[in-house]
Amino acid sequence: MLTLSANSFAPHQLVTDPAELVTFEIDAGFDRGRPDAVFYPESAADVSKVVQWARAGGLPIVARGAGTGLSGGAVAERGGVIVEFARMKRIVELNPIGRNGVVQTGVVNLVLDAAAKQLGFYYPPDPSSGRSSVIGGNLGENAGGPHCFKYGVTTNYITGVEAILAGGDIIRTGGQAYDYPELDLTGLIVGSEGTLALVSEAAIRLIRNPPAVKTMMVSFASDEVAGAAVSAIIAAGLVPATLEMMDQKVMGMIEAYVQVGLPVAAQAALIVEVDGYAESL
Repeated sequence: MLTLSANSFAPHQLVTDPAELVTFEIDAGFDRGRPDAVFYPESAADVSKVVQWARAGGLPIVARGAGTGLSGGAVAERGGVIVEFARMKRIVELNPIGRNGVVQTGVVNLVLDAAAKQLGFYYPPDPSSGRSSVIGGNLGENAGGPHCFKYGVTTNYITGVEAILAGGDIIRTGGQAYDYPELDLTGLIVGSEGTLALVSEAAIRLIRNPPAVKTMMVSFASDEVAGAAVSAIIAAGLVPATLEMMDQKVMGMIEAYVQVGLPVAAQAALIVEVDGYAESL
């Protein structure tokens, strides 16, 4: 069934060679599973077509972005077809007036953020894999990063999606308005890890670049004292842009690798970033 149906797709879009499929057995975690095929869509219509094909053949479908996840979400543990969105990487629109945009889900986080910053805006969700992770994977996992403390996670910046359902139907939810007057199907899909739909395009929200940013580091005699400092900051109503805690072991490993001058003699440290108007920092 798989071999016969493969004739329906362009050769450059469908991978069935076992030697090439090895690349797709894992993500950045430890789960492993070999797919029967990998498909590279270039449009929502392509996604719809492969979903219908896989469904007719009784094959599982797994969405894959950049494969940077640690949860096994992009691994075909039961075989089937991996839908790899790497070629759907177009920034359709960035609108500085509306503070929003539309992107295909293969766009890399860092690429989107760089494009937004050229317009005086930025896209806050910043997972540590942002140099290579893509919007689709972030959307599926509802990813966040250091700035989620103040600015929130992916679901706070996705206002609508173009998605393909299990039967191959292409739907659109939400829109470019932040508070769209309908059932929040977008919020249902974000974080669903590809179990409800495959997302081919996303409407996103942008925010203005802060006028000024300051970063500081404070060292502590124990983890407990550092934790108490975090509680005190939050209790005081202060909202830093980021608030990261590291213990001595972590600092030692980082310092051995990049030599950035971390206080390795301390038992713990906080990295605090604040942003806003320069006069207030």
